[in-house]
Amino acid sequence: MTSEERVIREYLSKRDPRGYYIIPATKGCEELLTNISGIELEEAGNTVFIKTKSRSTAEKILRILIKRNYLHSQHDNTSIS
Repeated sequence: MTSEERVIREYLSKRDPRGYYIIPATKGCEELLTNISGIELEEAGNTVFIKTKSRSTAEKILRILIKRNYLHSQHDNTSIS
């Protein structure tokens, strides 16, 4: 299993109490997500929280963010390389 697959599996293994997958990303990623429906964006400082109830949409977003280095680590406030 590649590191990308491990990261995706980790994010997809948890949902918030309302059933959303929450994906933290670096501010500026919004233009990468314009063609994706079924998402909500919330900004907090330099972080954008992407919320979706769809597992396949969350996986698609994670792959885009990892490829472009916009994904924040769950363990600290830095981007994943």
